Amino acid sequence: MVILFDTYGSADSRLHSVFLYHLEHNLRAKTSGLPYEFRALESILLSVLSALEAEMVFIRNLVGGLLAELEDDIDHDRFKRLLHYSRRLASFQNRAKLVQEALEEVLEQDQDLAAMYLTDKRNGVPRQLDDHEDLEVLLESFSKQVEEIVNEAENIQSNVQSTQEIVELILDSNRNALLALDLKVSILTMGIGIGTLVAGVFGMNLKSHFEDHDYAFYVMSAAAIAACTGAAWIGVRRLARIRKVGLSNGNRKKPENRRWNLLSLRGRRPDSWS
Repeated sequence: MVILFDTYGSADSRLHSVFLYHLEHNLRAKTSGLPYEFRALESILLSVLSALEAEMVFIRNLVGGLLAELEDDIDHDRFKRLLHYSRRLASFQNRAKLVQEALEEVLEQDQDLAAMYLTDKRNGVPRQLDDHEDLEVLLESFSKQVEEIVNEAENIQSNVQSTQEIVELILDSNRNALLALDLKVSILTMGIGIGTLVAGVFGMNLKSHFEDHDYAFYVMSAAAIAACTGAAWIGVRRLARIRKVGLSNGNRKKPENRRWNLLSLRGRRPDSWS
């Protein structure tokens, strides 16, 4: 017999209903050639596999739709949803790996595999420890299907991580652009401040004898504008030089071109080569 515990009132009643229907149908059918316990085990493994596949399809649709949305626009809510889906996908991947590891652990135990032939044990049929081909084929088929689900989950997780890295790079690039803009504004403010310094010096109520000259105003105005422009240009140029990132050192010496003397090579003896 097969005894089921807490089959009603579960969170996913549809999967349990399908499991009960398949279990009842599989236990009554005797044309498969499998003993009673293996037919029950097949229904149990099929129910577990169906649950994993259903959750895999659901997560794949969620993640695929969100990644398509992130290609058009990146905002805080979508990035937050991506992190939530990533944690959910990691949890599902761990559960799928646990199922795979459980099947592989059973397949490695010859004594446990031989002890699972309950019908032969009830009828007193002796069985060797290595005589479990039918059960091994059944478990390996489900193990391969669970492995495919695990591989698909790993591929989706890799896509999610790649998208997260790309989003972080884009955000870092935007942040650097804002910082560069802030620095440019500060540099221009510094240049204007130099011109203001000149105006402030000549605005004091002190005699400098420059006010007696006819072209002093134009000369000092041109000097102030030149000082502002020069300071701003030097600052922006220095900022552009700092922002350049190179993978190699610019001070590295170039390799010298060596000229080989063909005549000297021809004149060498064979025993002189090292």
